[in-house]
Amino acid sequence: MNPNYRNLALWAIIAVLLIALFNLFQTPQTRGASSDVPYSQFLQDVAA
Repeated sequence: MNPNYRNLALWAIIAVLLIALFNLFQTPQTRGASSDVPYSQFLQDVAA
């Protein structure tokens, strides 16, 4: 493999990893969207 292509591939991989990390930390709340449930509502849901 040509050293220039190898260097370009390495930088492309680094760029993709940086973009992935940026997207991971940019919107962490949308991935595990959880809602707060009052304890009384939780007990009603468990009893049902």
